[in-house]
Amino acid sequence: MKKEKTKEDIILDQIIENNVMVTAKDVSNVLDEMYGKLVQRLLNSEMDIHLGYDKNSHEEKNGNNRRNGSSSKGKKVRTDHGEITIDMPRDRDGTFEPQIISKRQRVLSGYDDIIIGMYARGLTQEDIKEMIKKIYRIDLSKSFISELIKGVNEEVQAWQNRKLQKVYPFVYMDCLHVPIKEDLVSEKEAVYVMLGVGLDGKKEVMGTWIDRTESPTFWTGVLEEIRERGVEDIFVISLDGLKNLPEAIEKVFPQTRTQRCVVHLVRNLYSACPKKEAAEVIGDFKKIYQSANEEQAKLEFENFKTKYSENKKIINRVSEYINYILPLFEYPAEIRKVIYTTNPIESLNSALRKVTNGKGSFPNREAVLKVLYLRVQNLQKKWTKAIPNWSKILNQLSIIYGERILKYID
Repeated sequence: MKKEKTKEDIILDQIIENNVMVTAKDVSNVLDEMYGKLVQRLLNSEMDIHLGYDKNSHEEKNGNNRRNGSSSKGKKVRTDHGEITIDMPRDRDGTFEPQIISKRQRVLSGYDDIIIGMYARGLTQEDIKEMIKKIYRIDLSKSFISELIKGVNEEVQAWQNRKLQKVYPFVYMDCLHVPIKEDLVSEKEAVYVMLGVGLDGKKEVMGTWIDRTESPTFWTGVLEEIRERGVEDIFVISLDGLKNLPEAIEKVFPQTRTQRCVVHLVRNLYSACPKKEAAEVIGDFKKIYQSANEEQAKLEFENFKTKYSENKKIINRVSEYINYILPLFEYPAEIRKVIYTTNPIESLNSALRKVTNGKGSFPNREAVLKVLYLRVQNLQKKWTKAIPNWSKILNQLSIIYGERILKYID
């Protein structure tokens, strides 16, 4: 028994019978033409609904509003299928506001997302223009692309000023350097990024700031800003060598503990070691911070001092570092693993550098913040899960901090 054709089969048969298609380009041209006709049909249907009667209806019509032809010139609209020409229907009262394509719209919804997406991945406006032309066969002007990207400015400002969560158990601070032009001279400036872990265990970029000085005033301003945006408490901030930040934290969030990144301490120690001894020294140093508890860490530290007693430089360095390591053992292993390193934000900054490196100098700070904002939005779409062992960590935090955290948990 012959299988009955579906509606889709019948439509495909009609398309093939009524069009000569030999190459892939022929198929593309036919589909582009059909896309335009489909949009036109939907516009006409919208007018039917707006007026309350079909175009060819002879029934009595409600109201006095009637069709008034279409725009004198075919309207060219850019879509992700190419460029289409449509006749915009008009009514006598001028009250028709189509939904699929607005009267002044030149680019269909979704197409602008493609351009913004390219910009977020670090493509220059010239790159975007050429890629759009190659893929979609549309020649966009640089001014059009520039105007579209300018629309991101308001989004950036709204994002940077948005309300934050009331409490972040863990926060990471780090920076990356970006070349920015000022008075025709290009200089690298520091972009500071703050990454938080909320009560749901999910990561969130809390904000980005640009500054050259790392002054106490700057850091106090950043921390007061996030407090004004709703942050009431932070338990631990992991950082590495950001000048004047620990003092500002103590001033604005006096209950918050700061934790130096141990991975950075390892790197600093490695640079101070003779090359032949470096691997052995680092191995013995790891025994200290990888200990099961504080007592074992202190024992390993004493063993380290005995073994390398003749190398005062290494002993002095590790004697300084032990002050950052021992406080870690006040926390369970699961929490130690979260706070002992700034790797989470270093990984984030590595992803951000993909849209800043190799792009030349940015014309101003606003351009940098715009590109980073778009990149962050792209990255955060993937942050849908809590960090590992979050349920256990949250229970541990509840025991350690008591009412300080429990008042925020529903």
